Amino acid sequence: MRKVLVVEDDRFISAIFSLFLKDLGFEIIGRCKDGVAALEECKSNKPDIVLMDIHLEGELDGIEAAEHIQRECEVPVIFVSSDTSHDVVERAVFSNSYGYLVKPITKKELGITMELAYYKHKVDVDQKRREQSFRNYISKAPIAITIVQNGIIRYLNHLALDLFKTHYMEDMVGTSLVDFVDDGFVNILESVLDDDVSEEIVPFHLQIKTFHQKPLKVMVHASRILFNQQPAFQFGLVEISDYMASVDELRIWREAALTGAGPVLLINQLFEIVDYNPGFREFVNPAFDMRGHSVFTMRPWMNIDRGALANVFNQASREPVKLTIETTTHWLNCLSYVLNNGQDEAEKILVVLQEALPKEP
Repeated sequence: MRKVLVVEDDRFISAIFSLFLKDLGFEIIGRCKDGVAALEECKSNKPDIVLMDIHLEGELDGIEAAEHIQRECEVPVIFVSSDTSHDVVERAVFSNSYGYLVKPITKKELGITMELAYYKHKVDVDQKRREQSFRNYISKAPIAITIVQNGIIRYLNHLALDLFKTHYMEDMVGTSLVDFVDDGFVNILESVLDDDVSEEIVPFHLQIKTFHQKPLKVMVHASRILFNQQPAFQFGLVEISDYMASVDELRIWREAALTGAGPVLLINQLFEIVDYNPGFREFVNPAFDMRGHSVFTMRPWMNIDRGALANVFNQASREPVKLTIETTTHWLNCLSYVLNNGQDEAEKILVVLQEALPKEP
């Protein structure tokens, strides 16, 4: 038997409602005269439906009380009033009520309205639970997930917030995803968002920007979903910045190995020697391990122009730059390659010998 709370300050009308409800097979768990008492009754006894008069005495009218009840107790409210003015009806509509009956009412229309309200509310609650379960699932997913609707970010899980380097969902939700994509990759994203035909979306690579405009490379796994009962895209984002930097570095090492003459020197952004091979050591020939030493303290054995080396780090192009190293016995004509880290910042210089010219005695 479904439980009903009647909120009505007119004792005669309240008694009529009680008779109707008993005849219809409902259990009346209480009758209240004001909104505050109705809210407390709902919290205590959790009725299945509330019949609510609108014009009540006290600090809460019926519409305000209904909003509190639906928000705090998830109980459907049906308004019963003789007031059909535009302002009142509009307020009732925006309060997400489950019905509006105009006094005087018949037992039949009361029964029909209550049945519809009960089952509609049940469907709404089930849908809300499913959506909450979905949100909980993606919030704890082991991958960064972003939900996009009509190009606008609607939701991010915790890992996605970490990926975009912000703690606050408000920084991202409601903004366009395109605003966080590098200009060179916008057409790739837009082609996915505009495609309403393909059922399966092939994973694709994007370069995105964090909330503070730092570049990141990501692999995107996209799928179409319903979010708030509307079509949307779910993007699973896997950061591959370090991976792509490693791939790029391997490509450069391969190019250097195929085009160089053998000797190799590796220098970091502090102009310290990171590593070198035996071929390079033969040209310099110091009596100690050069690793960790600044190239500028190695001048008794080799000399590299400071400005030329700085220009290699600061160049905009990714093409190799010619660099000359002077040793005690040779002029080494080399090619220098910049190796970037996962944030696209210059991290090391790979110096590869192209030609060794002996110094004349």
